Amino acid sequence: MIRENFLKEGYTEAGNSDEADVCVVNTCTVTSTSDSKSLKSIRSGLRKKDKCVVATGCMINDRDLDLAKLKGVDFIIKNKDKYKIPKIIQQSLEPSALSPQPSGSITWFEGHSRAFVKVQDGCNNRCSYCKVSIVRGRSRSRASEEVFRECETLIKNGYKEIVLTGICLGAYGRDISNSVDLSRLIKELCRIKGDWRIRLSSIEPKDVVDGLISQMRSEDKLCKHLHIPFQSGDDDILKRMNRPYAAGDYIGIVNKLRKAIPDIAISTDIMVGFPGEEEANFQNTMTFIKEIRPMRLHTFGFSKRIGTPAHSYKDNVASAIKKKREHALMDAVKGFTKEFEGMFIGKIARVLVEDKRDKDDFLQGYTDRYIKVLIDGPDSAKSCLLTCQLTLTNQKAYGILLSYSD
Repeated sequence: MIRENFLKEGYTEAGNSDEADVCVVNTCTVTSTSDSKSLKSIRSGLRKKDKCVVATGCMINDRDLDLAKLKGVDFIIKNKDKYKIPKIIQQSLEPSALSPQPSGSITWFEGHSRAFVKVQDGCNNRCSYCKVSIVRGRSRSRASEEVFRECETLIKNGYKEIVLTGICLGAYGRDISNSVDLSRLIKELCRIKGDWRIRLSSIEPKDVVDGLISQMRSEDKLCKHLHIPFQSGDDDILKRMNRPYAAGDYIGIVNKLRKAIPDIAISTDIMVGFPGEEEANFQNTMTFIKEIRPMRLHTFGFSKRIGTPAHSYKDNVASAIKKKREHALMDAVKGFTKEFEGMFIGKIARVLVEDKRDKDDFLQGYTDRYIKVLIDGPDSAKSCLLTCQLTLTNQKAYGILLSYSD
């Protein structure tokens, strides 16, 4: 959205930050590593003299931010004003200039074969380790009519997959009306004609309700893949995290999903090294992972964030132990990934092809269940939905082109 509004104002995009006259750094503060990377990008932008450097994003919304770290930055802009950045810069150069209200929507998505449509922001949850609710505020939803128009435009512009995103996607609509929710939004969007599909980015366990499960089973346009973060498989750690469920609740959700859709893809997040996580707690998480058998896992170590309750928690876990636990989890899930992908070998699948080839010059893409596929095909297949038969060669999944037309 920031990029598109700049282009509408007559700017052109530079090849790299050294060539740019204006450098916008959209910061993240979810972990201490994110802070470090954001500040490094800002310093990189400041290397060239006479460059306009703009810092925005979640780190800027952090009330604990030391502004001295942003010395030399021309504009410090909070999240709520991101879409105004080109206008703010222009008015600083020409105070009397009038420019049209910038758009809060997108019509294309640079460098991606799929488009990401943000339908919700903010979070009402209060996980003890998380700063998102502090820097993003309470849950806020976009009007369904606005989301519909944006998706319709993106599909007309050739996008074959729309990914619905949000800080807490399952909370969509609750701040608008009792008659508005995520399932109703999906139902409306699936009315848009064309050969395209819709994917959900991430959804909290408590938001995987019966209506959504039924919808995933029956709606052809909806990808049969859910990313459901649970963070830990130990009930004591979940309580300390202030997560609103127990491990058994999550297992119940997974079992219900697989009963409705036996070959559904389920991926998840796990945090290791939360304060007080002893080896026994971690082994409960390992047992839990082996029971739910996710096809993919994102794991990361606990990071202290100033302003959150967990910042003052004792019994910190050493970095070396965190890394060891991350590796143990990833090693376990590798087997589940192969097991899941093996269910589809020899079957027909629809694959959305990415814009870039891999190092071996194969096209690459993903099925609706987020299985990565390599294809020996022409450049004209990029950004297309292809019908493929999945085979296994040299321990890699390849798609054999069955039908395709420009």
